[in-house]
Amino acid sequence: MGKILVIDLSSAKTEEIQISREILTKLIGGRGLGAYLLYKMLPPNVDPLSDENLLIIANGPLNGTRMPLASKVGIYFKSPLTGIFGESYVGGSLPRFPKCIGYDAVVFRGRAPKPTYVVISDDGVEFRNALELWGKGVVETDNVLRKEFGKNATIVTIGPAGENLVRFAAICVDKWRQAGRCGGGAVMGSKNLKAAVFLSDTPYVSPARDNEFQDVISELITRIRKSRAVSQMRRLGTSGMVYTANKMGFFPTRYWSSGFMDGWENIGPDAVQKILVHPHPCWNCPIACGRYVKVKTKWGTIEMDGVDYEVLFSLGGLIGVNKIENVVYLNYLADDLGLDAISLGNVIGFAIEAAKRGKVKVEIDYSDADSIVKLIMDIAYRRNIGRILADGVARAAKELNLEEIAVHVKGLEPPGYDPRVLKGMILAYATSPRGACHLRMMAYYVDLAGLAGEPHEVTERKARKLIEFENFMTAFDSLILCKFGRSVVDFEIMLRAFNAAIGVDFSMSEFVEALERILAIIRLFNYREGIRKKHETLPTRFISDKIVDSKGKVHEIKQEEIDFFLNTYYRLRNYNEDGIPTENVKRKLLGGIIE
Repeated sequence: MGKILVIDLSSAKTEEIQISREILTKLIGGRGLGAYLLYKMLPPNVDPLSDENLLIIANGPLNGTRMPLASKVGIYFKSPLTGIFGESYVGGSLPRFPKCIGYDAVVFRGRAPKPTYVVISDDGVEFRNALELWGKGVVETDNVLRKEFGKNATIVTIGPAGENLVRFAAICVDKWRQAGRCGGGAVMGSKNLKAAVFLSDTPYVSPARDNEFQDVISELITRIRKSRAVSQMRRLGTSGMVYTANKMGFFPTRYWSSGFMDGWENIGPDAVQKILVHPHPCWNCPIACGRYVKVKTKWGTIEMDGVDYEVLFSLGGLIGVNKIENVVYLNYLADDLGLDAISLGNVIGFAIEAAKRGKVKVEIDYSDADSIVKLIMDIAYRRNIGRILADGVARAAKELNLEEIAVHVKGLEPPGYDPRVLKGMILAYATSPRGACHLRMMAYYVDLAGLAGEPHEVTERKARKLIEFENFMTAFDSLILCKFGRSVVDFEIMLRAFNAAIGVDFSMSEFVEALERILAIIRLFNYREGIRKKHETLPTRFISDKIVDSKGKVHEIKQEEIDFFLNTYYRLRNYNEDGIPTENVKRKLLGGIIE
């Protein structure tokens, strides 16, 4: 589109920024555009909860088109949880915006003088008083705004956690879809921005070369129809991973003390199937991995779209909750309060361990759903011990002098894949620019599929494959496509779609170079914010503590395995000893893009 919409909340004014076609093309879009705007527009060392921080919603070149799986959108900011590059991706009905109102990205800056929500439409931007919405949960806020703006509106909002600046607060879309990671909800809260409503009569945007684009769509649809992996995902969502994780011993249980959960079947795929109402897709997605469920709980009947693998791990196994109805309610509570479920489960697990050591005075234990519910409320409203836990595991551990048991990388709590079993996750967690993450490299998929040897192997071959997948995942995040299309989308179809969508003729080498450019910009952003090689490691417990799987096999990580992976990664990426692109790489990739 060639335009960025900047919304200044302090002055309630907007402006359009033109961005050249050359730069947009070299950055692809999405993640590339978000990283570029953060690097260029955000001064170094800004407090993430200050007025100066930015909140960027960015599309890629495939968003807003008829391309199947173009069903995610990226949100970028400096993370209040980690203090470094923050990014989160979300589906629902948001992915066609901001493209369908004529922009490649929307940038929020400043801080509204009072609680505010904005309406962004084909007619412009309207600033509205959100005082009556402030303090309401996500579900009620969405209901109120949808009653006014209609069922076709896209509602982006925060809950009380974001308002109270919980550092792992989520940004919520259409109630049940969360841009959860890194604390974007706290950034919205710090800006007094309760919600953004998107409206447009434009259903799709047109590609530059329509015939070529339609050929790509036809081929992709054929692949989707034939794919067993897609069929399995539509049938079970991501809950099937609970079975695989427990069978192999990488299902994080009782705050990373085990990789197997007794009674996992009670929260596994069969348990989810029993409460399933129907699969629930994001906009323009044929897979429909979402699970719309209905179940009776002690807190009442709950209907929602939720309980994916990461919830079943974080609000199930990690904190010892082995009843599906209790997991569903905890999921509902997290979504309504606006909390990232992955970080939340880690924080609760850490709190239980802290209580067992007498470091905090709170009555709580594994599997005790009632005490866990109370703690979640205290975190969202920063009450009692919740005042400390609301800042995340890294800060809480430092304050409580429990850093030796804290599990995080660069301040971000990990998802449900134990690297002591899936050793590709060593490199994935250590090098991810947002902290412990399974999606920047998708190393768990590489290990499970045996794409570079067995899961326990630590080799140069695996490092090379993980670098290839880091590029591959960056393409997903920049175009933007949903990563559950990984079995039907490859580099070739991505390149064809990119060229046809915007009317260029990139070669494969130019496309891959653009992906490496994006990664280099993000690396330089984090270096500017203080990240060095010493931060690219794993928690002490992953190195000091062994785990035993259900078959009695012992799994552990040695420091030399971390060192080998990291040094090999830096060498293959042409990064220096601190993990930063060399001067030659910067000249090649970034000349004319950033200073």
